[in-house]
Amino acid sequence: MINRLWWMRAIHPLASRYPGAFYRVAAGAASAAWVVRRDLRRNLVRNMLPICDGDLPQAKRAGKQAMKYVAQYYVDLATLPRRDLSTFETQHLEVFHAERLDLLAAPGPLVIVSAHTGNAELAIQALTYRGRPFVALVEALEPRELAEYMLKLRSAAGGTFHEATFGGVRAMMAALKQGQIAGVMGDRDIQDTGVCVVFCGRQVKVPRGPWELARRFDAPVLPIFSARKHGDQFRIDVGEPIHVGRSGDLEHDIRDAAERYVRVLEAQLRRDPGQWTVLEDFWKVHACGTR
Repeated sequence: MINRLWWMRAIHPLASRYPGAFYRVAAGAASAAWVVRRDLRRNLVRNMLPICDGDLPQAKRAGKQAMKYVAQYYVDLATLPRRDLSTFETQHLEVFHAERLDLLAAPGPLVIVSAHTGNAELAIQALTYRGRPFVALVEALEPRELAEYMLKLRSAAGGTFHEATFGGVRAMMAALKQGQIAGVMGDRDIQDTGVCVVFCGRQVKVPRGPWELARRFDAPVLPIFSARKHGDQFRIDVGEPIHVGRSGDLEHDIRDAAERYVRVLEAQLRRDPGQWTVLEDFWKVHACGTR
């Protein structure tokens, strides 16, 4: 962690000015890490196998691609303070089903749910650069110096980022109450309070937060997925809005919404598995049930 903080601070001044060169440097560093970091290589290949229907060569190729995109994500962060997000959408994003973004202009609270693909944080910041404030939750990091530095970088382009703690959730609830936008990830259950669903044929826990918040504030949920094409060029897929049921059974409503989401996410991942930049052994860490 300390090395990551040192590396981020070291590259920040130059990477923010010469991002193209540093995306290539990051790709080279990722190739080296693929060779020497056996633990990460193993986790990435395991994560890809269910998405690739057990095809080991394909899983290895996808895992290596994901390693490269993880490294390039940190270049994205380093460049955020110098990005002009008022033009980022038109210059760097290819948006599919852009008509669904009309929800961003509609009054009332909105939950945007994404996953660890491409760079969802950057995409959502660019797409919400339309006059509406938003808050987002991210994983708490250690040591605190690294956590504070990363939060500062993530919030440099206009959004407000909070760690997924009680305080962060409270800030998100306050924002939704005021009719703002909340951004959350829907794949990794970092708070260990998730709902058990079938995802790529495995039973795993995914976050309940997006669906519980949406139900509580009667907010539509807009799935937005990012896929890196190369460097800082991204494909953005805007999914159909998900409306969480409001029956008398809270758990049923949350599970139903989460299951609809993971079906959409699974389709996204199967199209290009190497976009999924999850470094932990996902299927083991988040396992539930008997499958």
